[in-house]
Amino acid sequence: MSVIHRRSEGMHDYNLIRNFFEKEYRSYGTRFDHNLTIFEFQTALSRGLGEQKQELNEVLENVHIWINGDRLVGLLEEGAFYAASDHRFLFEEMVEVAESYLPGMEWEVYEGDRDFEEVLLNKGFLKSEEYWIRRDFDLRKMVDQAELPKGYDIRSVPHLREQEEVFQAYKLCYGLLFNQTMFDHFYETSTYRKELDLVVTGPEDQVVALCSGRYDERNRLVTIEAVSCFHEYRGRGISKALLRKSLLAAKGLGATQATVYTGMPEKFPAPNRLYESAGFKLVGKKYVWKKE
Repeated sequence: MSVIHRRSEGMHDYNLIRNFFEKEYRSYGTRFDHNLTIFEFQTALSRGLGEQKQELNEVLENVHIWINGDRLVGLLEEGAFYAASDHRFLFEEMVEVAESYLPGMEWEVYEGDRDFEEVLLNKGFLKSEEYWIRRDFDLRKMVDQAELPKGYDIRSVPHLREQEEVFQAYKLCYGLLFNQTMFDHFYETSTYRKELDLVVTGPEDQVVALCSGRYDERNRLVTIEAVSCFHEYRGRGISKALLRKSLLAAKGLGATQATVYTGMPEKFPAPNRLYESAGFKLVGKKYVWKKE
């Protein structure tokens, strides 16, 4: 049966995409990412970035999918691509589609994925020195707690009355000013759990640190989106205690694995040190490929 490429079409395809991520994630083991939590997070995020609220159908307009029979086997969106483990050959066509519909797209490919690298080289892309690191944590082992300084407390984001401080904490993590529309969309996603959306508050009830995560229940996988602490409160063990609390919450939800992505240690040493010290193990490096 031939593989068909088309643009996505509304909620039916959205559910098809979600099912694709849930089913295909384990087939790659640790070498390739099919992560429902990242897709849902980015989709919810993009719906609230503009001045005008976007409907889900509008966001899906720029998503391209590949279907074999009744099975979704590939997906392309701005800045990301995914292919079923037995359909990696679609990558060349994905690059061609991106050149037509998503010009200027960059590609993130794991170091050592030779078939993908060869396609990009043939299409005129070059491997940059920029990369992302993936690390995993085995939640089947014991997770130790870490103590917060006196006067500090960990709280769930939805329980906070003052959301503006949380928006600023998210901005610290992502460089984007968040708003209530984005948060409302986050709450609607299947992977959102309030137990993983945490902040540390200080003696004056101010937000001083943030840890955000999402949970793929089918794969028992927690993705840590970010752990960040305001500069003036660093060096007190706050981030470490918050991350430990998040991992304990993940175990409580039934997760057996936590995963996290960080920028290159040369530019972002603090988060890399944090996850290494917490026991996260290196999975691989995803290099960014660009055209000059």
